Amino acid sequence: MSGFLRLGSRLPVGIRRTIRRLPWFDRLRAWVVDRPRLPGTAPGELRAVVYPPTWVHWDVMRQRPQYLLSAFAAAGHPVYFVDHMERGVRQDGGVTICGSMRDVPRSGVIIYLHFAPLRHLIENFEDAAVVYDILDDLSIYDTDEMGLPEGRKVRSHHSDLIERADVVLVSNPVLAERHREERPDLVMVSNGVDLEAFGALVPRPDDLPPSEPDSPIIGYHGMISTWFDFDLLEGVMRQRPNWQFVLLGPIAPEVAERVESLQDQPNLMVLGERPSDVMPGYVQGFDVGVIWFEVDRMTEGVTPLKMYEYMAAGVPCVSTPIPACVAEPLVETALDVIGMVAAIETSLDTDGQTLRAAAKEHSWEKSLEPTLERLDKLDLRRMPPT
Repeated sequence: MSGFLRLGSRLPVGIRRTIRRLPWFDRLRAWVVDRPRLPGTAPGELRAVVYPPTWVHWDVMRQRPQYLLSAFAAAGHPVYFVDHMERGVRQDGGVTICGSMRDVPRSGVIIYLHFAPLRHLIENFEDAAVVYDILDDLSIYDTDEMGLPEGRKVRSHHSDLIERADVVLVSNPVLAERHREERPDLVMVSNGVDLEAFGALVPRPDDLPPSEPDSPIIGYHGMISTWFDFDLLEGVMRQRPNWQFVLLGPIAPEVAERVESLQDQPNLMVLGERPSDVMPGYVQGFDVGVIWFEVDRMTEGVTPLKMYEYMAAGVPCVSTPIPACVAEPLVETALDVIGMVAAIETSLDTDGQTLRAAAKEHSWEKSLEPTLERLDKLDLRRMPPT
């Protein structure tokens, strides 16, 4: 094995990059380098939950996978989150974060997958249960900008994985309708919120401007990418030059120029990415949180976590009319500039206590319950006793 690795490291950079893009590269790497090595789950014990490495990092912009894994840990399961950027092994709230699949149990696990091209990793485990979580519309992964070869695109692996998985999750009714024909037994697992993080009062970040009665802060936190409605944001900024607009989160390269073109606006502040553990302080500093998403097939399948995070922080939420936000009674929705201005103005008077109370119905622990019930029903939550 060490000889194989040394040989690979001596190849020119261009050749190494080409090899990594080949359809069989992930399978070869997993077989040679990243095979699980820890003892398996003991008979009668709750299965360990394993998250294989993707682009997701534990401490950066926490999303549904990290939160559901934490909920698994809270329910008593050993949980392993693999991230190739990690050095060594560490613990965070009952979750073991490690840099290699070698640091996870080799048998009797629940493999949590939301990226279908990783289905080949199932072969590296013995007696594994598979949970396939369909988070969003699958087209989000296969955009032309990613430049992936066909063999590494989601659409090349989804059908096989949705058939192979023991449990298939979807995050909202729109996705349920789209995939029910493929898996009539799919499980609805709605998104939730970390009530403790966003509900507890924390200090206001120093780089967030002060809020004034005539100059409220209209904030957004999350990924800024191709689904962001820049025209709508720009139109609202021009209609209300006295309002302060804040964008907080990573900026996709595809839209970097568009974001830069908006920064000449005197009432816009682009703060960029911040660690997940400081995000509640920013959200609590907003007067209104807005979800600036274009409405199309892809975003119709999205349930934004930020909607519940705004609510848990006592911050009114306004959104474009994507179905998940339309379905939430306390969220104002609007499609055009005039409607959005009116919705924000109306929301400025929303009672924060009402929002916090509603958010309590959306804890991640409650969201996970249908998954645990299905695993119990299939006798897959625990290893069979000897």
